[in-house]
Amino acid sequence: MFWTFDKDGVSYLDKMLKAHDIDTIVIIGLWTDECVLSTAYAGNSRGYDVVVVGDAVATATANQQTALQVANSTVAKVLSTGDVVHYMQNDFVTGEPGAVKGTRFADGRKER
Repeated sequence: MFWTFDKDGVSYLDKMLKAHDIDTIVIIGLWTDECVLSTAYAGNSRGYDVVVVGDAVATATANQQTALQVANSTVAKVLSTGDVVHYMQNDFVTGEPGAVKGTRFADGRKER
């Protein structure tokens, strides 16, 4: 739904995120093996750093752990809620639009 396209083939969400200089998406929600994973792939393919909050996603199938492993090994960093809160309290700093916002990237990488 969020990556749907307008009549010119542009994603509405992508347009809004770029307009606000957003470079990282944090995903929580349901259907880890479908919605969460496809959103992570869509965000990554558009150049965003992607974080999936592993203890804030769920699915009704037996594929929860597999989906998290796939996400973590391909398009996202899977972190716990505690890790995300710790990052926001200790490493996140605001900056000019387009600047690296933190002492490390939200997806766990060190600064370039």
